[in-house]
Amino acid sequence: MTPEIRFNALTGVRVIIAPGRAGRPNLPDHSGTQEQLPHYDPSCPFCPGNEKLSAAELFRMPEGEEVWRTRAVANKYPALVEDVQGGAVEDPDSYRYAEPALGRHEVIIEHPRHDIAFVELSDEEVLEVLQSYRARFAAAAADDKIRHVVIFRNQGKMANATLMHPHSQLAALSFVPTHVKHVLERSLEHRGAGGHALLFDIVQDEIESGDRLVMATKRFAAFVPFAPTHDFEMWVAPRFVPPRFDQADDETLMEFGQALRSALMALDKGLNGTDYNYVLHTPPLLGTESALPWYIQVIPRRTLSAGFELGVGVQILVTSPETAAERFREGLT
Repeated sequence: MTPEIRFNALTGVRVIIAPGRAGRPNLPDHSGTQEQLPHYDPSCPFCPGNEKLSAAELFRMPEGEEVWRTRAVANKYPALVEDVQGGAVEDPDSYRYAEPALGRHEVIIEHPRHDIAFVELSDEEVLEVLQSYRARFAAAAADDKIRHVVIFRNQGKMANATLMHPHSQLAALSFVPTHVKHVLERSLEHRGAGGHALLFDIVQDEIESGDRLVMATKRFAAFVPFAPTHDFEMWVAPRFVPPRFDQADDETLMEFGQALRSALMALDKGLNGTDYNYVLHTPPLLGTESALPWYIQVIPRRTLSAGFELGVGVQILVTSPETAAERFREGLT
């Protein structure tokens, strides 16, 4: 395949697809970092019985019960804080500007077991994880200081996970990140021209094409984007859903969870247990949510950015999205 430049219609990002570069000598090994974990770790702050080792509890399921199935706690090492003294600091004689990092940073503990993988969860357990996401998203969105909420999961050391107990994190920001603004602007422009959400149209196109499709359900599709930012990147995106994540009912979340687990199973089998991050992208809380539906981006951690990517800001991928999707489909058979 001759190297080609591809354009991502949702993000507006260009990438280079160059499979020939996979033949370079002495490429580093970025396979997964799976290790045998105990059912219970007495030093783990997320294991049952060790609740005093974690920060303040914010939520548990079931509510008020001593035996929990999911919990949410404040992040012990937060990047964002709710209570901040003072305001923005601007030096009128320089280009320096700083303000307090206002927001929320939480940990969502997905299961009592220390050693369980997401792909091993039952339908009901996956639903409870997503119900916990929904509850914590709603709590953050109810704060009038919050403008954007993101939920993410780091799986494995290559994905920068520091605790192996299954968990996700929620970050609620008092501002809308520049990249998110850009995606929203593109989505609003598309909806104004055609009346549909851009992401919905992309998903429908991927289903009709089938070249990069991994699997699909009534409401969701898992596929490798036409122009992904990472090798073997996958999206689990909706064909139609309520615009806000906290408006999704249990039936929608159940189907979403099944699609997500299938995507992660394809990743696990197709890439031999590689480490990954996933990010639940949600629209900014600006009253324009219907233009940019929520979806999950799954990012395998197999390659590192080098001088070209860091200097130019354009990613080079060595696996074509069509080849990646075929490998994922084989993993589900």
